[in-house]
Amino acid sequence: MQGSPRFEPGLRRIDPEHWLIPDTEKDMALANKRHLLDTRREEVFGAMDGSENAQFEAAQMIYAVLGKTSEQSDELPLLMAFRLVSDDLCVLEKREGVWVLSAACLCSPTHFSLKHVLGGSMAALHGPVPGGDPALAGKINLMFDRVAPGLVLERFNWTVQAGAARYMPDAAPMRALAAATPLQDAKKVLHLRIERQTILRLPQTGAILFCIRVCIDPLRDLAPEQQSALYQSWTAAPKNVRDYKGWKHIDPLIHAFFKKNGG
Repeated sequence: MQGSPRFEPGLRRIDPEHWLIPDTEKDMALANKRHLLDTRREEVFGAMDGSENAQFEAAQMIYAVLGKTSEQSDELPLLMAFRLVSDDLCVLEKREGVWVLSAACLCSPTHFSLKHVLGGSMAALHGPVPGGDPALAGKINLMFDRVAPGLVLERFNWTVQAGAARYMPDAAPMRALAAATPLQDAKKVLHLRIERQTILRLPQTGAILFCIRVCIDPLRDLAPEQQSALYQSWTAAPKNVRDYKGWKHIDPLIHAFFKKNGG
């Protein structure tokens, strides 16, 4: 509703009570999480040695917010907490002066895999982003340094995808679906994918807990004013944004959808 995607932190403070509650995606996401943890755990969970204390503290914060207590289990505390919320969970720690991704549970990645980012710095994680390393990575590092305990920050980003898949480590299946979909069927496959990202500091370890909640809705279900704003933002997006997000693969479907819907 506020224009094409911008690759900048764009953070705002929110009430800590609204950090994880209400969890609007819980009913849709938890079954998907359980399936992936049972069948592809190595692909959706990873941790560096030495991250155990930060993982435990992150889990305890989630339990406290949800009003739950941890149970006796052989499973790691972060994984147990991960099963309670729709959000993906990323723990970042400063090692040798650099913020790195030290542990993560990721069941809703958008075109990247955990094995390629675990242990990566902000520069490594954001290098491919337009306007990224060193500018964006530097801003994010500075922001992490300044996050005070008790503060919760929030930001959003969005894209449009073919199909309703949440787990998309590889863009190939989505692109294949887009290519195989007749233009007249655009309304059946196009979905708006929004990421709500929240950031807070773990006061004991000093680590950062970065949470990602993914919401996916059919474009056809958006209100007319929302559809109009999306189409304007889509067409106004600069080339580097379009290239980074791979929008050329669904651009024909987008235009077909809005032509049919009077856009």
